[in-house]
Amino acid sequence: MPAPFKWVSTPALGQGRASGGSTAAELFETGSTQRRRPLLETLVREICQNSCDQRTGSQKASVYFDLLLLKGEEREAFLRAANWDGLSPHMEAVSGLSGAALTLRAGVQAMAADTLVCLRISDSGTEGLSGDDWDEAGNFRRLCIQNFSTGNDTGRGGSFGLGKAVSWMHSRLLTVLFSSRVHGREQEGLRVFGRSEIPAHELDGASFLDGAYLGSPGLRDGIDVALSDWRSEEACIDLKLDRAGLSGSGTTLLIPAFHEPDREDTGELGIRDPEELCADLTDAAAKWFWPAISWGRLEVQARVFRSGETHPSHVCRAEVNGVWAPFLAASRTEPGTVAALEPGDSAALDLTGFPLPRRIHPEDRPDLLHKPAETTIRLGVTRVSPTEGCLPCRSTIALIRGAGMVVDYVDGNRLNDGGAYCAAALVGNAIQHIPASAAMDAQSAVPADVEEYFRAAEPVTHDDWLPTTRRLRESYDWRGSAGRLRGLRSELRQLVIQKLLIADEPSPDEGPELLARMLNLGRAVSSPSEQKRGERPRLEIVLDRDGCCFDPSREGWSLQGELIRHGKGEASATAGLSFSSLADSGKGEAWRISDLELMGSVSEVSLDDSDARRFVFSVSSGFGTLPFRCLVRPPAGVDPTLAGFRQGG
Repeated sequence: MPAPFKWVSTPALGQGRASGGSTAAELFETGSTQRRRPLLETLVREICQNSCDQRTGSQKASVYFDLLLLKGEEREAFLRAANWDGLSPHMEAVSGLSGAALTLRAGVQAMAADTLVCLRISDSGTEGLSGDDWDEAGNFRRLCIQNFSTGNDTGRGGSFGLGKAVSWMHSRLLTVLFSSRVHGREQEGLRVFGRSEIPAHELDGASFLDGAYLGSPGLRDGIDVALSDWRSEEACIDLKLDRAGLSGSGTTLLIPAFHEPDREDTGELGIRDPEELCADLTDAAAKWFWPAISWGRLEVQARVFRSGETHPSHVCRAEVNGVWAPFLAASRTEPGTVAALEPGDSAALDLTGFPLPRRIHPEDRPDLLHKPAETTIRLGVTRVSPTEGCLPCRSTIALIRGAGMVVDYVDGNRLNDGGAYCAAALVGNAIQHIPASAAMDAQSAVPADVEEYFRAAEPVTHDDWLPTTRRLRESYDWRGSAGRLRGLRSELRQLVIQKLLIADEPSPDEGPELLARMLNLGRAVSSPSEQKRGERPRLEIVLDRDGCCFDPSREGWSLQGELIRHGKGEASATAGLSFSSLADSGKGEAWRISDLELMGSVSEVSLDDSDARRFVFSVSSGFGTLPFRCLVRPPAGVDPTLAGFRQGG
């Protein structure tokens, strides 16, 4: 009979630093972009992404979300096996009003309830928790011990990085237990461990650092530690970590005292209706992983197990059903088709010439370095019928790379006819799963290199492509291409509407109508408070839409406007004129101004045009108004008839 597992807390020695909670968990509560979706969806995204990343070979990863409702002797056996008597005094010793302390108090109460709710998450067909207890590159240490460590494996989306904190957030005990059948070591049984994010605390006159670990007690450098241990499946039954019915290697996580920290509609068990919860788990998997599911990389089930029952009382599966089928159809459409004009129609195009900057790091991996190149992005769209107008992601563009997860759904521009659509943009290794084209074959960039570039552009929550991530800025000679990546969402919006959803008719008037689509501007209006202050001298630059037009011969916009001085006094007035691409985050890439014509007397005007990206006008007290004309051109590789731009100062 193996020795029981024990919880080990680390004593505070000398000036050992201590924390009042999980830094990673706190970051999830700061209002970042991922907060637009429920935390349950974030949990599903993190789990399924890591399972896809950790697949063994080309086989499918299977993921099971099991809701366990433990009562009676089954509950008592779990508490004994999990050494609850060894952890609970430390939990109760945590004081204060921090979020972690309050959560733990609720967790201690949940553990005393007649029914203990746990969420068990298992995958199979994956690597499992490889590496020994001290192997910094192994899956075991990255998931169970380290914080903010994602590894450097190419083609993976940040396995076991910041996102793993969401698992601990769903436990009122801030605790997760693990078992794993490790690939290549299947005959050794299950590797078992546990980790609690308990804050620093004092108990019986002794001080302890944050964190406690469940395992076999051991010593390292004279300090008590918990070591992972290998057990038979039978020895893990009471812990609910036995992986019964799962074939092959993989990992199981058990979240005791499970709850949804961002929901209020809970019942007697502290959760929603179990069947409704299971449906939300599989719906979230379908929403964010329909590419991986359709590619045969992933399958997801959610099940309910009640005490005394050997079989689940409820089972549901993630499916690429009618809700997500339009996105799948869009991703599978060959380019060159006619516009999608009727519900059910699909169309696609290849966005060529997207820049892939030179990769300069890591210098010790010359196989990863490459010269500047260009890649092609496949963009497809499907119109949906009025009865599908309630699609949860209607009129959006799914961003997809080879990982098979939807990075984000970009809000698209609305159609004038009120119609709806589902679009998909695919990059990198995702092109292996879409119809080939001459443009795809001719691109100079290697798909694996493109995959790494977009992976590097993802923040820790993996829900955007940004040129500002530290990994991208340190790995690539990114200057000159950042603006194109930052403005990609806007560019995709324009392409979907103008190239794929509108009939191939003569292009709109190359003056006001097309400009209205391209240019985001408005004449400034003085506020009442400004008028009451006596109107200090100021210079306004107003563009005349009717006088502007696109000049194909010069590949830019011929813009016409007027300089207008307002206010009284002898002081000079200054204003800048600039243009930049529309971008969802940060400032878009600057457009260049040239061929300026001032149509009238310039005796009262001075101009600083040393920077072609921003002209600065200064006028004296005798100035009134003056018409002007100039040419504005986008950065290289940007289509001026598609890329939206805005006027700046």
